[in-house]
Amino acid sequence: MVRVLLFRLVLAGSLCVPLVAAPRLTFERTIPPPLNLGGATDLAVVYAIGDSDRIGMFLDTFIDQTNRSGLLRVVDSTGPGPGSAEVLIRIGSFTCRTADRSAEGSTYNYEGRRVKRRHRFVDAVCEARLELLNGKTRTRLAMVRVSGQGTSPRVDRLTGEEGSVALDQAARYTAISAADKITPRRVRETIALIEDAPRFSEGMTMIDSGRPQEARRIWEAEAKRDATSAALRFNLAALCEAAGDVPAAARHYADLKRLAPNEKRFRAEFEMFRRRNGLK
Repeated sequence: MVRVLLFRLVLAGSLCVPLVAAPRLTFERTIPPPLNLGGATDLAVVYAIGDSDRIGMFLDTFIDQTNRSGLLRVVDSTGPGPGSAEVLIRIGSFTCRTADRSAEGSTYNYEGRRVKRRHRFVDAVCEARLELLNGKTRTRLAMVRVSGQGTSPRVDRLTGEEGSVALDQAARYTAISAADKITPRRVRETIALIEDAPRFSEGMTMIDSGRPQEARRIWEAEAKRDATSAALRFNLAALCEAAGDVPAAARHYADLKRLAPNEKRFRAEFEMFRRRNGLK
């Protein structure tokens, strides 16, 4: 997982009583998508077929939603000529259906009295099947089915407009669901550090100046000299995780468990660390 954006976060208090929050490490990590793309970032839609005219909206939304992440690049290669990319996407089917609905409600009449009123609306559901292929070998990487729902505003009498609104929504939500299956997700994490750890200020100065590796070097050197500081081990674990060195962070947490086995905060932080990084 990629880690970026490492900095110190300080919050100011009121003008009367100045307060400063504990120093923190804030970083971004990238969570892989549900479908494994093998690290590919260059994709192309090479085939799309469906029995609904909303397939164009689905395709446009799918491409826009995926590219918006900034982590993948998807192009529309459904026109003439073979498409080329690390991963090829085939939309093997796209279908939509609608159903007229009604529900009992109430409103006020011209006399200001509440009266019963039957509302009518249209529900729509769209479904799509996507097949992902290796761009070189054309072997299948994954196949997934996605769906999305839409609904129209409540009206007294249905017209063709309500069905159109519901179908547009369903097509867009289906596309968003498809994009979520292949798009990595950026998540921001924040870990509060412990200020009274040895050589804390020196390390934070390095972090504030954009030199986290120097901060790690300082704290690791101190950890060799002082093997009893649980606070120092915790700060090192946080720094290593922020830098993407999960194995080193896990080792520091193991030392932390030995140094302060009964500290509730350390146990809670270790549990969150495990969850964030998919460790058992």
